[in-house]
Amino acid sequence: MTGEKRENRKTILRMERPKLNFDRNYNNKLRCRVFTSLRLPDEKYKKGTLLDVQLGGYSKGTVKIIGMSHTSCDKLSEWIAKLDTGFTAKETIKLLKQLYADRPCIDWNTQPLVYLLLEWEGQERMSDIFEKPD
Repeated sequence: MTGEKRENRKTILRMERPKLNFDRNYNNKLRCRVFTSLRLPDEKYKKGTLLDVQLGGYSKGTVKIIGMSHTSCDKLSEWIAKLDTGFTAKETIKLLKQLYADRPCIDWNTQPLVYLLLEWEGQERMSDIFEKPD
């Protein structure tokens, strides 16, 4: 396979990678080498999976799921909520309700959640738009 074909194949594979969407950089976590994300359970969340991080609709890089645990809204601790969003558990659940407003059948009292531990692949962190390139 020629170099050009290999590069095209990488581009296609990158495009097919599942997305991890963020509307905002809560708690400035995307600037860290390793960070967390609270999500509704989904088949794509498996240890070792690579995800394309999207912030406001723009790709910011690739992360790997290096760990995950499960909880539920009624058991969400202040520790997890504060580290993940910077908000209290009650405020975090309110935020999740807003983010998943298109899913009206959710029982938010007992809704299962997955807590992802993510690490940037091939980069230390999300670059800052104000940083000068090396």
